[in-house]
Amino acid sequence: MRTPRLLGPITALILPLALLLPAGAAQTINVGGTTNLAPVVTKAAAEYQSAHPGVTITVKWNSSGAGIAALKDHSVDIAMSDVAVPDTDFADTVLGVVGFAFVANSDVGVKNLTREQLVDIFAGKITNWKAVGGNDRKIVLIGRQIGTGTRFVFEDKVAKTLIPITIEDNATAVVDAVAKTSGALGYLATGFLAGHENMVVTYEGVAPTPANIRNHAYAFSTDEHLYTLKNASAETSAFVQYVKGDSALLKANGVF
Repeated sequence: MRTPRLLGPITALILPLALLLPAGAAQTINVGGTTNLAPVVTKAAAEYQSAHPGVTITVKWNSSGAGIAALKDHSVDIAMSDVAVPDTDFADTVLGVVGFAFVANSDVGVKNLTREQLVDIFAGKITNWKAVGGNDRKIVLIGRQIGTGTRFVFEDKVAKTLIPITIEDNATAVVDAVAKTSGALGYLATGFLAGHENMVVTYEGVAPTPANIRNHAYAFSTDEHLYTLKNASAETSAFVQYVKGDSALLKANGVF
């Protein structure tokens, strides 16, 4: 019996079927982590999906800590983080630098704060703005919860929070709460100031301008990271490089 006679009909059936299959299998990329990178990654995801119809990218944000934990248990493919994580299983892509601005309610009468003053304020040793040259107003502290990159960077680079403060879920909520609360002081990534630039208080005499943030002249800043597992899919790695390569989008969203 000559087997080649059987291959002809089978091949004739397989070839048309192969032509019906997509060139690349559909893939979903899940992203999670810091709210500070959420706007830029969400916008980049929309652009990337438009150019790559077989790829679906979901971006969910909560905190750097939650994103890193999700990457460790493989529930996301990319973790957005304000914090450097020395994990040998991770591949780290640094997107740029984000600066955090101190903002104060318009009634406080202060335009600059030093690190020493902030240490005492967040320790409860200074409770009235007049103690730092401002108006006679009680200081009301507003910030982010433990586990967020914003809170970690603040406590790592500026001051420990040793007294209860009002907690807000995201940067926009922080600046909105400070704007409407007499005597309030808070901090947030500069990309979320959204028209509240008049509330910015300089830190150690330095303003959080793009140039000062980029060259680290403004000390309250941090590198922004996209983490993947080292064995990430080619599509996941390609999307990370796409985000990193869009410098205009990064700058427009406060990543310098």
